[in-house]
Amino acid sequence: MDLLKDKKGFSMLEVLIAIVILSIAIMGLAALQSRGIRGNDLGNRTSQAVALAQDRLEDLINASRTQTISGGSESDIDETGSAGGVFSRTWTVQNSVPVTNADTIAITVGWIDIAGPHNVTINGVITSDGY
Repeated sequence: MDLLKDKKGFSMLEVLIAIVILSIAIMGLAALQSRGIRGNDLGNRTSQAVALAQDRLEDLINASRTQTISGGSESDIDETGSAGGVFSRTWTVQNSVPVTNADTIAITVGWIDIAGPHNVTINGVITSDGY
């Protein structure tokens, strides 16, 4: 009586095919994870850029109470506005726009990453009464 004939199992070919299918699925998941990481980084950088723009807008609003404000720019700043980062920040001031005694401010914060250039722009109007 041959007991080995009645044994059932997987052949080497079946195991190899299963490994190939599993490998393809894992490579797809790795690509999705990479895209997710890039998306998270873009969201983080965008939030930092908005905060930088808002900070400059608040500084200009406060400065307008005691002095005439004008446009300007900064480059290579970090998320706190200090030197040594990836952000650049520019702002323009249009006096007496849209009405007399009001100034329109446009602040743009930009950066370049592996996906290319990005920027965020916020606008504000300062009147003689403030923002």
